[in-house]
Amino acid sequence: MNRGYLPWIALIAVWILWGSTYLAIRVAVETIPPYLMIGVRYVIAGTLLLGLHRALAPSDKKPPLPSLKQLLHIGVTGVLLLTIGNGLLSVSETRIDTSIAALLLASTPIFMLVLEAIRVRKPIGTASIAGLLVGTLGIALLVGAPSGRGDLFYAGLILLSAFSWALGSVYARGAEHHPLAAPFEMLTGGALAIVVGLCVGEAAHVSLAQVSLQSWLGMLWLITGGAMAGYTAFAYVVRTLPAATVSTYAYVNPVVAVLLGVTFLHEPITWNVAAGGAAVLASVIVILLGNRAVESDADVI
Repeated sequence: MNRGYLPWIALIAVWILWGSTYLAIRVAVETIPPYLMIGVRYVIAGTLLLGLHRALAPSDKKPPLPSLKQLLHIGVTGVLLLTIGNGLLSVSETRIDTSIAALLLASTPIFMLVLEAIRVRKPIGTASIAGLLVGTLGIALLVGAPSGRGDLFYAGLILLSAFSWALGSVYARGAEHHPLAAPFEMLTGGALAIVVGLCVGEAAHVSLAQVSLQSWLGMLWLITGGAMAGYTAFAYVVRTLPAATVSTYAYVNPVVAVLLGVTFLHEPITWNVAAGGAAVLASVIVILLGNRAVESDADVI
């Protein structure tokens, strides 16, 4: 296979696999505390993935362990993406519908645009400014959308999650890709998530006998499809494709998530959700197309 197609295959995998994780998180946190769920999920996935890397690689081509400098960069990335980004999303999904959560998290490229502009010290273009304005309107509509479990606080946590994920994605571009980056990011981010869960008292709410079959299945999918396959693919494409191209997952994932939420959880699509979601996705498309028009080869990660 032409290796030039591998980043695109990985990106398509991110589109589909991560779109399904919103539903999996929602059913997992019904009977498993969110931060302990996230922590155990990534520690298991990271351990399995690291073992597979070491076992399947030819003896003369086994990747070396990251240096201390690389481990520091990997650790910070794991904390931003997983402990904060994915952790806050999981906490919020105990109260907010998956469709609203996914559409709010679609604001990630908006934050990436601002952070990338600061990083490269370039002004934001006219198309991007227009996208920011439309996206802000969409977020306002989504935050105000009625939900049986949602409120302003948890919507704010999702926006903080989006910002942390954007910051981690931009930060990850600052170092050369290490073949073991994904499993070590999972191990560091997952371990800290377990610490957070223990510190906030989640252990007192864990009862294995009361964990439902749906939660176990959701957890299993998050470990395999979401973490081992999806996160590994993301860790690869974020360092091999332009940032604007990578960010397309942010408007494909919500579409998948909304369809799954409506189909399996019977979540309502109110006018707020429809209008706000359309505005956020439109803003993301405008921003990405505007950036792609001026993107040069020097921007390739």
